[in-house]
Amino acid sequence: MKGLLTMVAAVALTASFASVATAQGMKSKEEQIKTATSALPAALRDGATVIAYDSKGLPQVLREGNNNIFCADLSTAEGFNVSCRGNALRAASDFTAKEKAEGKDAKTIGADTEAAYASGKLTRAPAGTTIYGRSGKTMAEARSMWVVLMPNVKGEDLGLPTKRMNSSSPWMMASGKPNAHIMMPQSASMDEMPPPPPKPM
Repeated sequence: MKGLLTMVAAVALTASFASVATAQGMKSKEEQIKTATSALPAALRDGATVIAYDSKGLPQVLREGNNNIFCADLSTAEGFNVSCRGNALRAASDFTAKEKAEGKDAKTIGADTEAAYASGKLTRAPAGTTIYGRSGKTMAEARSMWVVLMPNVKGEDLGLPTKRMNSSSPWMMASGKPNAHIMMPQSASMDEMPPPPPKPM
């Protein structure tokens, strides 16, 4: 019975992934690109590579970019989620998408990913590699978060708290561990360009 339930759950997860791929496929290429790059500041969008993962978790390139950033719409029936990352994270992203398409749960995917890093199948991205994320229950409710990877760095060494203090301040997660990273909530609209710096007197 337990085996049957596990199989049913796996089939359901795979079907969910396939339905997302189908729904994304119903959008025009321009709409998919606009949605996927919405996590980025406006100035970085035109140069980003945009990919879409199919029902097997294989990446399909919608647009080649030139700024070493790739974006993907990872939304599911449960919520809106777009992510743009430095190219150093592309192999890990492709690995995770394939595992998800195979019906694996988040815990298993996490364990498999760590094992892939340990074996050398995946290489950790260098310090400073950035993830631009935008997620929420719906696209309209989505909030932006930037994540800066800082492998093995301790929060206290950077003067950062290791717990979230409020809705706008940065903090360090997994302090001192290989997956240490700085979480940076973004409250400003990603559609707005920053004002020019003041001219020197």
